Amino acid sequence: MFVKLNRCKAMARLLLVNLMLCCSVSAYADGNDIVIGQSTALTGILAELGVAHSTGAKAYFDYVNSQGGVNGRKIRLITLDDAYDAKKSLANAKQLIEKEKAVALFGMLGTPANTALLPVLEEANILSFAPVTGADVVRKPFNRRIFNIRAGYTTETEKIIDHLNVRGIKKIGVVVQNNAFGKEGLAGIEQAITKHQLKLSATVSINSDSSDLDKAVSAMEAADVQTIILITAGKPSSDFIQAFNKKVKGMQYFALSVLASQAGITALGKDGVGVIISQVLPFPYSATTALVREYQKVMGKMNVKEYSYLGIEGFLDAKVFVEAIKRAGKDVNSERLITALEGMGRTDFDGFIVNFGKNNHQGSDYAELTVVSKDGRFLR
Repeated sequence: MFVKLNRCKAMARLLLVNLMLCCSVSAYADGNDIVIGQSTALTGILAELGVAHSTGAKAYFDYVNSQGGVNGRKIRLITLDDAYDAKKSLANAKQLIEKEKAVALFGMLGTPANTALLPVLEEANILSFAPVTGADVVRKPFNRRIFNIRAGYTTETEKIIDHLNVRGIKKIGVVVQNNAFGKEGLAGIEQAITKHQLKLSATVSINSDSSDLDKAVSAMEAADVQTIILITAGKPSSDFIQAFNKKVKGMQYFALSVLASQAGITALGKDGVGVIISQVLPFPYSATTALVREYQKVMGKMNVKEYSYLGIEGFLDAKVFVEAIKRAGKDVNSERLITALEGMGRTDFDGFIVNFGKNNHQGSDYAELTVVSKDGRFLR
C-alpha cells in the first residue's frame, strides 16, 4: 500500500511538472526572446530523468529571467516530450529548429536520440549544448557543434573498474542493455578492463522492455561472478537486480549515473541497498559548495522541493549556457555561442570547474562513486 501510495504521489508530481514545462513554452513569448529547444523524456521509461533535468534547467532560466534576463533579453526554453524515442526526438528537433527558430538545442536526452541528431546538426548548422548522454558518439570524433558538460561513460566505467581493481576483484560480469547506450557503455568497460589487464567473466544482454529477463539472469548466474556492472537504464536495471537477488544472495552491483534517480532506487526497495552508482555531478543533497547552495536556493524560490542529480545537472547546464549567452552578446546565434564557449577556457562555476577550448568541447571529467543506503538515500 505504501509503495502504491508513493507511486501515485510520484505520478501526480510528474503530471504537475509536465504541466509546468508545457506552460513554460509560452511563459516568456516575445519576439526578442532567446529561444532554446529541448527534446527529452517527459513520459515513458526515463521520464523521471527527463523531467528532473528540464526542471533544474527551467528553474535557473526562470531565475535569470526574473532578474531581467541576459543583455536585456529573456531566455525561453521550449521542451518537447519524446518519451525516450529517437524518432520522436528527431522530429522534435526539426520542429524546434525550423518552426520555433531555436538558436541552439539543449539537454537532448539519450544515446539513441543524440546519435540520430548528428546529421541534423550538420544540415542546420546548429549547436547542441550539454546532451544528456555519456556516449562517445557525441565526443568522438570531435564535433565543433557539440559541447558536453557531463563526463563520458568511459570516465564512469574507468572509475568503477579502478575501484574493483584496487579491491582485487577479478570475476566481473556485465549486463548490457540491447541498444546504442548499452553498446557505448560496454565499449567503455572493455577499454577500462584492458587498461588493468583484466578480462570480463560474462557479458549478458537484456532488452529495454526486459522481455528476455529470465534468460539474462540464468546466463549471469551460470557465470559465477563476484560483481555485476549494469550498463542499463530504467526498467531493466531494477528488473534484473530483483530477479537475480532471488537466485543469488549478496551480489555487489555497480551502475552508471543513469540509475541515479529516486524513482529507480524506490522501485528497487530493499534490493537497492548497497548498489554502487557512479555520479558525474556534485552531490546535490548537502550544501557543501557554493554551486549546491545556489542550486538549492533557486529550486526553493521556484517552488521545486526535491533535489536530484539530474536536477543539479540541468541547473548547471543552464548556468554554463547563460554564461555563454552573456559572452555571445545581444545578437545571439549558434556561431556566436560556439565562439563564446570555446573562449571560456577554464571557468569555476561556484566550485565546479568547466573547461572548454577551441579543440576541447568536453567540459568536465568529474566522476565519483555513491552507494544506496538502507533508507534509500545516496551516500558518498
